[in-house]
Parts: sequence; C-alpha cells; structure tokens
Amino acid sequence: MSDKGNNKKLIEIHNAEDIQKLRDHYLKDWPQHCVGYYCLNNFFKWKKLNSNIKNLKIYTLREDGDHVEALYVIVDRYQLFIGSLNSNNCENLSKALEQLDWSGGLKVSSFRECHRQPVVNVVRNRCLQCEYDSLTLMYYMAHHKAKELEICCPKGYYVKPLSSATDAEIIDSLWPNRHQGSLFLIKRLIDWNANMGVYVDGTNELVAWCLRLQGGFLGALQVKNDYKRLGLGSVVTRAISRSLGEQGEDVMALVNEDNQPSRGIFEKLGFTVTDRCYWLRTLPTVENFSWPDGE
Repeated sequence: MSDKGNNKKLIEIHNAEDIQKLRDHYLKDWPQHCVGYYCLNNFFKWKKLNSNIKNLKIYTLREDGDHVEALYVIVDRYQLFIGSLNSNNCENLSKALEQLDWSGGLKVSSFRECHRQPVVNVVRNRCLQCEYDSLTLMYYMAHHKAKELEICCPKGYYVKPLSSATDAEIIDSLWPNRHQGSLFLIKRLIDWNANMGVYVDGTNELVAWCLRLQGGFLGALQVKNDYKRLGLGSVVTRAISRSLGEQGEDVMALVNEDNQPSRGIFEKLGFTVTDRCYWLRTLPTVENFSWPDGE
C-alpha cells in the first residue's frame, strides 16, 4: 500500500480486542451508527473463533497513533466493507480507499449512501469497470421488538438453524447472486453467523432460508419456487429476527427498492426504512483472476 504524500496511514488490526475497541465507538448516538457497529461486531466474533482467518484484512486509519473518525476498511477475500463516524466529510475515507489494491476487483458491500462518494471517486480515478452498482433500502428493527415476534409455522413444516454440510450447496445453487467463490462464503456464513431454514416434515427438504451476512444484515432470503405464497418467507424472517432479538441484537436487512415481495415481508413485520445502502463490484484489472470456492 502506498501512503506517499499522505500521513494518514491504513494500519492493520490483528487481534479481536482491538476490533472490539474500534467497534464500541459506534455505540455513540445509537442507532445512528448501527451499520458500523454490527459490521465490526461480526468480524470481532469471527476473530474470536479463528484469529488467523486467511485472506481477511481489517484496517483502521491512524494519524500520529490516533484513530481517525473510528474509520475502518475490511477486505474479506473479494468483499470490501467500509465505515466511518463522519457522515458528512468523507475526505479521510477517500484517502483510505486510495491505499487499497483494487487489481483483483472488489465487491464493496452494504455501504451507506453517506459514504458513497469516496467509492465512486476511486472507481473514476482508477478507471475501474463496474459489474454492478445497485441501491438497496435498509430495514431496521430494534431488538426489544424483534424478540417479541411470533413464529407460526404452517402445518407440515418446521424451522431450525441451517447446516453447512447439507444445506450450503442447495442455497448456493439457487442463489440469484451466485458467483465464483460464493459456496465458500455461504458455508462460512452458516457455520459462523445466525441463520434459519424452513423444512418439510417427513422429508426434511429445505424450502426456505435466511442468512446473516458479514455486514450484519439479513440476506439471501429465499423460498423455493414450488413453496412460494405459503408465508414461508415471513416465517423464516421472523425466526432469524427473533433469534437475534433474544441475543440483544437489533435486526437490519437490505432490500432492492423494486423487490416488492421482500419489502412487503419486512414492512408487515414492523421493520422501518432508516437508510439507503449500495452494493458495487469492480472488475479485476489483471487477467484470469477469480476467487475459488476455498480460502
């Protein structure tokens, strides 16, 4: 990483305790900075599970030894997560992003609209091509409401946490966002994060599911085509939301603005739209670069 002409340097954080300290800055003015809190909380938990996760780099910006705006830049394989307590002036976030290696392509995941300009700037300045650049609405529910959600599973179905051994390949094969390396991602999310699935009594067929992504958002919410219009999307959303609420964690989800079925699920459950977040993926600038289904 180059810091020529820039005395604000990206410094890698190696241990869980330092991630925890950085995370706690985002408790300020709750829930204004909950996106940053839950993203850092996810990787704090992951570091506690495995202190040497391959291809995971967690950085903060420092000047003269001090944190700058509690800013973080996290590179998890091909995914990039960013955040800062400063929602108005993004100059420091721009300086941080300019220090990254973008040659392999990066999926800038679930970043707040207030932090969009630095990402757009680096794409423009480096003449990067984008595979997509999409807007999503952020739905939010406080934990005290989430833990009161009722789970009414239709007769003939039951709810339980997913298994990476039996469910990951099914989820990956049907995921609209399936991509090179996504099976590894789904397996790790099932093993390390909250999740729920709906199964058929007797056959134990998985027919609906929802995962919690690295950024702390619910994601990959899906119902098999033959089982739609049975309310199973609502069942699995209630189940994972209640599980998080019982752990004292607020619930966040991102939904495409034109995805009316998913929006309807969250709105009927009492979620409210509190922000707008983007997903942007840049293409590699080196030939034949891809992420395999492995570390």
